[in-house]
Amino acid sequence: MTYDQDWDRRLNPFRYNADGQLTDTAKRQNVAMELNSAGGKGGGGTGHGGRQTSVLTAALTKAANSLEQLRSDTDKVDMNALSGTDAAWSALESWQVANGLDRMHRRWAAEASNLSKMLSDATMKLHNTTTSYAHTDETEKSRMDSLDGGRS
Repeated sequence: MTYDQDWDRRLNPFRYNADGQLTDTAKRQNVAMELNSAGGKGGGGTGHGGRQTSVLTAALTKAANSLEQLRSDTDKVDMNALSGTDAAWSALESWQVANGLDRMHRRWAAEASNLSKMLSDATMKLHNTTTSYAHTDETEKSRMDSLDGGRS
């Protein structure tokens, strides 16, 4: 028994059977109170004037997949630019321009690596957020299903 359940039982003993379980009436009342507090269109709810946040995990997954594709595409472009710079540097090694090409190569490589890391981090965060929301939804559905709305 959780602290909240114990507290409720002490304050509202009439809501419990002799075996310590909620009565059917109390179960129905709990569901009605939870639905009333959920808000929605037309008022009710807590805070923010009854507005609610809606998260579509499919949209998060699509965004994560798009970022992953973007990272893959930019990595390919970066590798082409780096290999082209390497080829030019090798061909012009004895020229003064070679030092500039080498500096540009190192700078481009560092920036490309930074961009790739940022895109990977954003992708991972989107996937983690999707998983978290899906898990929360499943947990809440199980909790609501266990209440059964007094339809035993």
